[in-house]
Amino acid sequence: MPLICAQELDVAGALPRVVRVLAHIESDKPRADIAHVYLGAAAALRKDIAQ
Repeated sequence: MPLICAQELDVAGALPRVVRVLAHIESDKPRADIAHVYLGAAAALRKDIAQ
């Protein structure tokens, strides 16, 4: 798997010590049935899709 980003940018207000992981899955479920779940403060990473 290729490395996407070796070093995070220093952004004001960003969460400290965050490890980002990109995972691909194969599923028979329709796309509408898959929910993206962000736990705790990780919801701040993607406010556009956090539940």
